[in-house]
Amino acid sequence: MERPPRRRRPERPPRRNSSDSADRQERQFVESIETRINTFLASNDPELDLEPMNSYKRRLVHKLAVQYKLDTESRGEEPERRVCLVRTGDSAAPTGRPGPRLMDFGAQTFPINPGEEGLHLALKMDGTIELWQERESHQTVDHRLVTARQIRIRNGKIVTPEDAEW
Repeated sequence: MERPPRRRRPERPPRRNSSDSADRQERQFVESIETRINTFLASNDPELDLEPMNSYKRRLVHKLAVQYKLDTESRGEEPERRVCLVRTGDSAAPTGRPGPRLMDFGAQTFPINPGEEGLHLALKMDGTIELWQERESHQTVDHRLVTARQIRIRNGKIVTPEDAEW
């Protein structure tokens, strides 16, 4: 007696482990904060006030701050609690890591029409310039209200003709 041919199961794509996705999101978050810290260290700003975030992300920021020799302050009440990074005399990027990769387009100018009210622009980590949206502040390297008719990107900052960096 002959057996019927065995049916093969269709191949399934491998299951994605939810912890892989969480690890990837954590790495992206840490990289975005490191980019913002490096931009902050290249500026003359005395402190960097980050957007509100959950306690786990705040803990990651506090750990990163130690590596960069920055002081930290937690400000606000839940759910608006956030971390403020404060420059110290020893603040610097950790040794053994590549230096900051700051966007700088040199003398290239970008014309804009700010209107009467001005435009609140954001310089994103990917180098794009968009209207600033608070919900996307974790992807923002710099943001400011601009009333000038042209801007430049210098050392990771949006600058206008009134600025010394122009």
